[in-house]
Amino acid sequence: MKIAYKIFKSEIKDLLAFYNCTISAYSQLRKLNKEPLQNENTLNDIDFIYYNKRLEYELRELLLVKLVSILEKYLTDNVKFIFMESKVPFKTNNFITFQHQELLSFKSLTEVHSKLISKESRQLSNGGLDKIIKYYNSKFKLNLNSFFPSKERIIEYHERRHLYVHNLGKTDKKYRKKYETNKIGLSTSDEYIKSAIEDISAFGEIVNKNTLNYLENINVLKKTKKNIRNIWFSFQYLSEKLELIEDEYGFWSNDDLVIFKDILLEKKHLPDNFIEIKIQGENLKIKDYYKIFRTTSRNNPQIKFLNKLFDDYKAPEYPKIHKLYISPTPKVIITEELIENVEKQLTDEPWETGIHKKIAINLNQSNKTISRIIKIILERRKENYS
Repeated sequence: MKIAYKIFKSEIKDLLAFYNCTISAYSQLRKLNKEPLQNENTLNDIDFIYYNKRLEYELRELLLVKLVSILEKYLTDNVKFIFMESKVPFKTNNFITFQHQELLSFKSLTEVHSKLISKESRQLSNGGLDKIIKYYNSKFKLNLNSFFPSKERIIEYHERRHLYVHNLGKTDKKYRKKYETNKIGLSTSDEYIKSAIEDISAFGEIVNKNTLNYLENINVLKKTKKNIRNIWFSFQYLSEKLELIEDEYGFWSNDDLVIFKDILLEKKHLPDNFIEIKIQGENLKIKDYYKIFRTTSRNNPQIKFLNKLFDDYKAPEYPKIHKLYISPTPKVIITEELIENVEKQLTDEPWETGIHKKIAINLNQSNKTISRIIKIILERRKENYS
């Protein structure tokens, strides 16, 4: 169970406990008011029957406001949870603007990620439930409208909460027409609030299960598309500080700026100035970093004994294509003897198609050589006839 859903369940549990305890307290207060007067400091001057009922109504109104807020908070926090688990659904062509000062103040890519998702979550919170539902459908292909309970019930809880917050519980024409009621004021019964708590609890649970299923599918696709590589290497460094292994060292891998601490798994300092480094990340980024380090070690006399201790990357091995060496066919010298041998095998014209191939087989020569000889024979016959 992930943190966003754990908080959601805890909030719902606390809300229900608060409601039950408060209703019980009201009940106890009514019993107390029916007892005989004990002293002058009595509360009998207050109409408890009226106020008890009124307070219970207001309590349920406030609970509904809090209940829908818990749901909206969970749905936006759940987006942050998905972002932490996978960046894939957030890779869009949308633009976001940073001032140079702000961009250069980021210490790592993690801070940039945090800024992006915080801004996105804030926009969702300001947009309300309708925007959140559309966002889940477009970004994660999760149609919240199809989840239990029905879309109409979840939307009605939200719209009723809106009327309590912005119109003191008074209905407007739009609400009365949509829900076919003539009531000017809303009243939230005990059955209604308990049903709302059950419905929203069930809704949150289904969102959580579908989220986990969605992430599992994303991770399966991710593993099939992207190779993660681990490299463990050691070296001796004779100076105090090496920029290449500092947390904030950055390098380019294709068009991506990579910060060293984002690929660093472990950095261990050993006796005699030996250092062991374990790095992990996308194959290309790890390969590019290790190539930079290896090149630098050749040119930096302070780096000695570079040794790759472990590399778990298993690249698909394609057999190298070796061209078979064939000794060149020696150039054929056309002799008069060879011409005579060919001419002896030529029958009277017209010759059958492909006769040069048959003669080539008989004389152990190439088709090309026999064709050239036949051409010579024809030219000689033409000269003789003329």
